[in-house]
Amino acid sequence: MDEAALEAASTGKKVDGLEKMPSRFVPYEMQTTLVKVTSYEYKNLCGYLSNPFFGGSVYFNGLIPMLQLMEDMLDSLRFPQRSMERRTFDTEAPRVQPVTVEEADRERTVATFKLRVLFRQNASWEGDLVWVDRQAAAQFRSVLELIGILDSALGGLYEQNG
Repeated sequence: MDEAALEAASTGKKVDGLEKMPSRFVPYEMQTTLVKVTSYEYKNLCGYLSNPFFGGSVYFNGLIPMLQLMEDMLDSLRFPQRSMERRTFDTEAPRVQPVTVEEADRERTVATFKLRVLFRQNASWEGDLVWVDRQAAAQFRSVLELIGILDSALGGLYEQNG
């Protein structure tokens, strides 16, 4: 790092076009999201995301709404930062609106996972998933791999109970 960059980073002043990036601390508890699954009938993932960012739990009905809620949360936290811009057909693509749910209104939880996204590169995620009920953990290198891990866990539950 050259002297101009060091000065910009340490003082926060603009030096030769360089500016200090605002530091933003993301508390550890916001880095992990609880995914509480209430149903996986016909491979339709339903449940709640719990993270202090949401100020409680938010309901999702389907895999895509869950992924969009997570992506929006990660964008708002700017942690981990995305490596590429989001691409859509529509410039004003509708986003999933979080619906907070009171503890008493929740359905029975079928499975609980701790989801931690460590990297967002190449328009995908890398991280780890802990299946709390079975005390099992797995790492994933893409969202597709995450989906496969969730399906292997939940599909097995529904075959046993089905």
